Amino acid sequence: MINKFKKELLKLSLINKPIFDKIEHEKYITDWRGQYHGETLGVLKPCNSIEVSNILKFANKFNLAVVPQGGNTGLCGGATPIKGQNAIILSTEKLNKIRTIDKNSKSITVEAGVILSDIHNYVEKFDLFFPLNLGAKGSCMIGGNLSTNAGGINVLKYGTTRELCTGLEVVLPDGQILNLLSNLKKDNTGYDLKNLFIGAEGTLGIITAASLKLFPIPKIKLTAFAEAKSITNAIELLHIFQNEVPFGIEAFELMPKTFWEVASNNIENITIPFESIPQMGVLMEISSTSEEDAKINSNGSTNLYDKLENLLAYSFDKKIITNAIICKNTSESHQLWDIRERAAESEKKELKKRGAIKCLKHDISLPLHNIEKFHNEAQDMLLREVPSSRTIYFGHLGDGNLHYNVFGDGILPDGFNNRSSEITEKIYEIVIKNNGSFSAEHGIGQLRKKSLKLHKNSVAYNLMKNIKKQLDPNNIMNPGKILN
Repeated sequence: MINKFKKELLKLSLINKPIFDKIEHEKYITDWRGQYHGETLGVLKPCNSIEVSNILKFANKFNLAVVPQGGNTGLCGGATPIKGQNAIILSTEKLNKIRTIDKNSKSITVEAGVILSDIHNYVEKFDLFFPLNLGAKGSCMIGGNLSTNAGGINVLKYGTTRELCTGLEVVLPDGQILNLLSNLKKDNTGYDLKNLFIGAEGTLGIITAASLKLFPIPKIKLTAFAEAKSITNAIELLHIFQNEVPFGIEAFELMPKTFWEVASNNIENITIPFESIPQMGVLMEISSTSEEDAKINSNGSTNLYDKLENLLAYSFDKKIITNAIICKNTSESHQLWDIRERAAESEKKELKKRGAIKCLKHDISLPLHNIEKFHNEAQDMLLREVPSSRTIYFGHLGDGNLHYNVFGDGILPDGFNNRSSEITEKIYEIVIKNNGSFSAEHGIGQLRKKSLKLHKNSVAYNLMKNIKKQLDPNNIMNPGKILN
C-alpha cells in the first residue's frame, strides 16, 4: 500500500518530505501508555496551514485516513492510528511559531505545534501568564490540548482550554482554511463554531493555530499541604477557602494515601510533607495580583500568608484537618507540585514493577457532594468483583475531577480475570448513577468510544454523528475515534 501512495505523497509540495521508514514510525504509532499500537503509510510534518490544506485535499482525493498528532501525550489513544486503516499521520510539530502577542488585550496567537511550556516561558517575558498547566507541559502541544479540551490543575480558577481560547484557525477535511482567529472577548455573530473543534480530537478538522487568553502574573503565590482524613473533610476545607478567598484559589488537589504510596515507590529522593504518609492529603495553591496582598506587613509576613495561615488554623480547630504546612519558598512548592505532576509517570513505573498487571484508568467527574458516595460504592463493587485489586486515585477536587485508577491482581493476562471492560463499565454505571461523567479531561479517543455510545444521550450522540458526516463526508479525519 505504501508503494501505491508513496509517489503521490512525494508530489505534495512540502518543505519536510514524508517519513516512510518503519523504524522512524515507531514513536508516532504507539501511544504514551503503550496501550495502542497502529501503523501508518507515512508521517507528514507540514510547516504551515497551506501545507496542511494540501495534505487534506490529497487525503480526500485518495480516501486516506488522516490522524493528527501533537506531542503524543494523550491517554486515550486518540492520536494513534489504527492498524489496516491506510492512515497518514499529520504531525503538527513543525507548526511551532508564536505569531503575535498583544499585551493590551492580554492575548497570544500561536500555532498548534507550540509546546505548552514554551508558551509559559514566552509570555512571562511580558509579565503575563498562561494558566493551562499539565504534567506533560514539557512535551504536549497546544493543538492537542485544544483537541482534547485539556483541564489541568488550574481549572478551578481559569477554566478548561475551551474557556482559555478566543479563536481558532482550522483546516477542514476538504482543505478549506477556516479563519476564526480573534482576541475579542465578545463576538455574538451566530454559532460559536470554534467550540465544535475544541474537544473534537481531530475528527472534524485540524487546528493549526489558536488565539489564547493571558492573565497578569500573580504578585504572590502560596502553596500549602493539609491532611484532611476524608474526602468529605477535604470538600469542607475547599468550601471554607471558596468563601474566604473566592478569586484566589488556583488549585485544590486531592492526594490520598494510595497516591503517596505509589509516588514514594517510584520517585527518587521524594520528600513527604509530614513524618508519615497522610491518610487524605490536599495540595492547594492560592494567589493574588494585588500589591497589598504581597506587601510585607508588621508580622514580617504578607497579608495573603496571614490569611492562609488563619484559614488553616480555623480548619484545624474545627477538626476538618489534622495537620498542615505552608511552603516557605518556591523550591518547597515545586517539590510538592512535581510529585503531583508526575502521577501518571509514577503509576506507569509501578505497573512495570508489577509485571503484566493491567491498570484500568478512569478520568471521571462528579458533583462534589457525591464524590465520597461514589468512592464507597466503587470500592464495595471492586471488593466483590476483584478483591485483590488496588485503587490509586487523585485529582482536581475543586472541579470534581478524579483520576480513578485500578490496578489488577495479575492472575490472568489482564489482571481482572479477563473482565477489564466489564469492571470499567461497572465503575461508569456508578459514576452515571451519581450524576457524573465518565470522561472529564482526557477525551474519548479509542478507549472510551463504546462507553460514549452507551452513556451519551442518544439525541446528542446522533447529532454528533450528523455533524461529523456533514463536515467530513468521506470520514477521513481520525476515523475510529470518539464515534463508532
